[in-house]
Amino acid sequence: MKLCYFNDYRLGVIKGDQVVDVTDAVKDIPHLDSRDLIIGLIAKWDSYKAKVEKAAAEGKGVPVSGVKLRPPVPKPGNIVCMAVNYMEDGTLPEKPAINAFHKAATAVIGDGDTMVLPDAPATIFECEA
Repeated sequence: MKLCYFNDYRLGVIKGDQVVDVTDAVKDIPHLDSRDLIIGLIAKWDSYKAKVEKAAAEGKGVPVSGVKLRPPVPKPGNIVCMAVNYMEDGTLPEKPAINAFHKAATAVIGDGDTMVLPDAPATIFECEA
């Protein structure tokens, strides 16, 4: 089962090329904001799995292409990234040094969203970061 957020942070289940809104099936999970709902669902998955499956099976889907997908966990805690880890498959003559960095939780965006750079002079922009 693929969970997603879409449009105004509605909780959905992706079924093929459709997304089914299951927000109402789990709205009793304590949350302060709709973007917190998925965290509560993950924590209480054993209790809510059947409800989500039923809502997904009975709900009317809409095409994924017609919705705006949002970040699946829009308020993550720590995000630790590893630079150049995608180049360790033999494309470099030797294994690169580990280069870790933190990414701000506010930097998480959804599919197709625009990355906004701060209005500050920079000599380099590292797109991986």
